[in-house]
Amino acid sequence: MSEHRMLCMGCMEPLDELGICPYCGYSDSALNPSMYMQPKTVLDSRYIVGRLISCNGESAVYMGYDITESTKVLIKEYMPDAICQRADDGLSVLPLQNSIVQYKNYMSEFIELNKALMRLRTMSHIVAPSDMFSANNTAYAVLPYFECITLKQYLQNQAGELTWEQVKKLFPPLFTTLGCIHNAGILHRGISLENILVTDRGELKLTGFSIPAVRTVNTDLAPELYTGYSAPEQYAASEWEGTWTDVYAVAAVMYRLLTGCMPTEAMARIGQDSLLEPVKINPHVPANVSKVIMQAMRLSCEQRIKTVTDMVTKLFDQPEYMTKLPMGATQTIPISTGSQAKRRSSSSKNKRHSNVFMIMGTVLLIGIVVAAFFALVMMLLPSDNTTDPIVPNNPAVTLPQDNVTTPDTPQATTEVTVPPSPPVTTEPKKEGTMFVMPGLVGKKYSSVAESDTWKGRLEFEAIYEYSDEYESGYIFDQDTPEGTDLYPVQHVKLFVSQGLAVVTIPDFITEFGMRMTKEEYIAVLDELNIKYEFRELETPNELTGYVMGVYCPETSAEVGGDINVKEGNTLYVDISVYSPFVDAAG
Repeated sequence: MSEHRMLCMGCMEPLDELGICPYCGYSDSALNPSMYMQPKTVLDSRYIVGRLISCNGESAVYMGYDITESTKVLIKEYMPDAICQRADDGLSVLPLQNSIVQYKNYMSEFIELNKALMRLRTMSHIVAPSDMFSANNTAYAVLPYFECITLKQYLQNQAGELTWEQVKKLFPPLFTTLGCIHNAGILHRGISLENILVTDRGELKLTGFSIPAVRTVNTDLAPELYTGYSAPEQYAASEWEGTWTDVYAVAAVMYRLLTGCMPTEAMARIGQDSLLEPVKINPHVPANVSKVIMQAMRLSCEQRIKTVTDMVTKLFDQPEYMTKLPMGATQTIPISTGSQAKRRSSSSKNKRHSNVFMIMGTVLLIGIVVAAFFALVMMLLPSDNTTDPIVPNNPAVTLPQDNVTTPDTPQATTEVTVPPSPPVTTEPKKEGTMFVMPGLVGKKYSSVAESDTWKGRLEFEAIYEYSDEYESGYIFDQDTPEGTDLYPVQHVKLFVSQGLAVVTIPDFITEFGMRMTKEEYIAVLDELNIKYEFRELETPNELTGYVMGVYCPETSAEVGGDINVKEGNTLYVDISVYSPFVDAAG
């Protein structure tokens, strides 16, 4: 591979010299975790292995380069890390002694799944293998590489939410593709924002296919479930999975796109299902679409929409009746044309005659009521030809005593005094369509504030405080209660978590048994708002830049202990400095 050694192992772009890649910032000296193949490994005398991109309980995906075709690829290696380990040669995969049978069975499933996907590689909306081979006691699938972003990243670029008009343009090709995949006997079980890609042409591609064992709990493999998108049957190995499992996930994706809110995790809905209809969160979602999404996300497999075809039919068919819309929503009335309009025209002519008589009768009735009202008023008004005053029922009125005398009291006349009536105050009429204040507690503030749903309706004021329950950036209270009737534009105070006041000091050892680098641990600490300082520690057996230990002097805590972020506790982090001549004992 001498002619290709000047490739960046991070992005496979050609380099003029070794070092830091000017395209992706990857360092030529960087290594993958020891459990995985190292950069510059060559497979099948054709493929160069680069940096590790991702891994789950079934496999690992690497950046790769096809020497024969001179093009970038992705290399997927069967690597169920819970039941195997890497051999000392850095290539071979060895199953654990008590997991040999499971290892072989799952590898057969991995091979069959990718063979089935290869037969579908002409479909433009999935990422299917272009090559497969076996070596090193494992199996490999080679996938095409193309520039894209995940649907999660795309959604962030769209202020966290899409309109139904955008969704119904994006998704039909993906719906068709998923139906074909199901007809081929393949279930995805992991449809989510992370496994749907958006190309630079604005097309969707489905990726992330895995064997069933890694997408279901209680198996020999570490499960990879997607909170909010995985169906309830995936949380119980005894439950039957089918096309309805992917229907649930697709509906959950649409729920997230149209509302800007993450769907409640399936298991959290069991017992007390508090999942709101999309239209109650975003009144701009068509009522029929909202209804179909909820049908597709029912917890019971029996009550749920079973197939993607059925779901698409319900989504795009016009309902035969007018659904009652919530406050703040709008209703589109279809305009009739042709023979239908003529039939309605003839019927409306017949109705006009009856309407005329109804109007005449109504006018006559109103005239009678008005006449009676004026007659009553005239009877109550005082007359100029009589000396007997009309006495109103008002104790504050003193009547003149012109003709009344007593032996002890001289005749006197008292003027009538009437206290001024209190001014009549009329509450100014609020303009705009009334809508109901949503419950925003538990939602990410950035998604709420950037969403087009509330533009022209609500003005938000964020008040940041530390919280004992909610992570940074999430709303934990609102000054206007949920369910309050509102009119645009309403000012609402949202109390947003600045982070947990007291957090647990995170571990610097990954789930694969590897130490985090300084940069990786910084990202974890920053997310928790932990204040930190670094101390260099010379080590004879560890490369420079890895976390060796942590300590908080204020709480005398290490990994797993508490640190008070609100009070500004500092975490001291020891970073390795490779010194081969330092005595390991001290």
